[in-house]
Amino acid sequence: MNVTLAIFASAVCALSQSFEPANFNITKALLDNGVEASAIPKISDLADRSAFSGCSAACASLKLTFGSKIVAEGASGYDDFSKSYWSQQQEQVSPNCVFYPTKALDVSTMVLVSRLTKCPFAAKSGGHASFAGASNIEGGITVTFQNMKGVTFSKTKKTVDVQPGNVWKDVYTSLQSDNVAVVGGRVASVGVGGLTTGGGISFFANELGWACDNIESYEVVTASGVIVTASLSSYADLYWALRGGGNNFGLVTSFKMRTFPLGKMWGGDRVLLEPQIPAAIDAFVTLGKNSAKDTKAAQILSFAILGGEKFAFAQLEYAEPNANAPIFSEWNKISAAQDNIGIFTLAELTEKLDVVSPFGLRQSFWTQTAKLDKDLVNFILNVFYEEHEKVADIKDLLNPLSLQVITVPQMQKMRQNGGNALNLDPSQGPLLLFNPAPTWTDAADDDRVNRMIDAMFKRTAAEAEKRGLASKYIYMNYGSKYQDVIASYGSANKARLKSIARKYDPKQVFQKLQPGYFKLEGAPAKLS
Repeated sequence: MNVTLAIFASAVCALSQSFEPANFNITKALLDNGVEASAIPKISDLADRSAFSGCSAACASLKLTFGSKIVAEGASGYDDFSKSYWSQQQEQVSPNCVFYPTKALDVSTMVLVSRLTKCPFAAKSGGHASFAGASNIEGGITVTFQNMKGVTFSKTKKTVDVQPGNVWKDVYTSLQSDNVAVVGGRVASVGVGGLTTGGGISFFANELGWACDNIESYEVVTASGVIVTASLSSYADLYWALRGGGNNFGLVTSFKMRTFPLGKMWGGDRVLLEPQIPAAIDAFVTLGKNSAKDTKAAQILSFAILGGEKFAFAQLEYAEPNANAPIFSEWNKISAAQDNIGIFTLAELTEKLDVVSPFGLRQSFWTQTAKLDKDLVNFILNVFYEEHEKVADIKDLLNPLSLQVITVPQMQKMRQNGGNALNLDPSQGPLLLFNPAPTWTDAADDDRVNRMIDAMFKRTAAEAEKRGLASKYIYMNYGSKYQDVIASYGSANKARLKSIARKYDPKQVFQKLQPGYFKLEGAPAKLS
């Protein structure tokens, strides 16, 4: 028995050993990447920060190595890049330089230069996060995957390699002539990278799971610049961590996604007036609880007060061009003030959602979950209305609340291929996910908006707890900078994620030099 335990302990120790050797030499790694010695900053120069700051050195080194792939602050193209962010908060961040890699080796070199110079960096896929610093960094290196937009089929067309510079509309458009699709985002301009590593709810989640559950493998640049392919059979621990663990383990430079057959779909939105809201809530809850009866269906129910009037917006989709699926029978009984549902391609449906998600505004995303319950939905909606009134005078404020269901079929699909990091238990489902997403124009109103949602969430969390319906899970892609996403995965999964990070990133490059977005310890910010 003692011998067996000793062997087991030795195996565990070997598995947890650092991926990076103790004598790792950054300069040698840069030379191995083909970087000219003259372009590598000297440690002696970096010691005199008053004369030569780390980020100035980093950007100068990258400029010598990559030429036009680096755009410095103030140079032509810099301002246009800033405007490519969805939220005004991210747009207003000013990096020292912007890096446009075209292959994984370029990204590897950037990571090594960052380490050598201690210059922090951020990475942008679609740039659809709401808060400053999530995928842009003040005074550092911002990596944009804009020039890495490959979408390449395997020979069998069962999988497709998708690079992180793509947005979902482009991916779907590339695939539709072959009558296939991948499990991905629902808004045209959202990027592949952030949505997928954060989990990735899709129109097809009930049938196939989330985006992260449909990745065959990830091409990843690790903290030591080594490029690996993480899959169920190779670097399986890293593969598991990337399924919902965010940007904490490396920079993903390609996603091998499973394809599935898809032609046109039925879907779109309906606008409902206040008298129809109770029936809409009934239909929403019924479908959420009965989703296993037809997993091709998807729904989002949103609410807003516009011009003093209460409206609901039902976003309904079906993964076939069938306008009469019985699963939608309750929805189809509700009279709509406006009906924009029809037969469309997947790419066309994502464009419809993109219209209501414009660029250039101040944004705040928050999310909370609880067990699905009609009475709780009504309580949440009433709290939302009450808290909205406190900020209704804010100029240009649009304050929608969206409801979705994390269904039992979705959570069951999360168990496939070794499971993901999210720790969602089908026996605890279905879960209600609600997401206030206000937009406004004046930074002076930031605090009022955020405090409004914070007050709402304190009330809804307390009520869910009181009713025995509480859930700790926070969906990363809707998280606020004031929310601790990784902790919501549970203590065991958080500990496992931290252990994997220590193995592949012993110097905490992706915790300290890439400080933005949701890290392994704590929320990005505190609401003072």
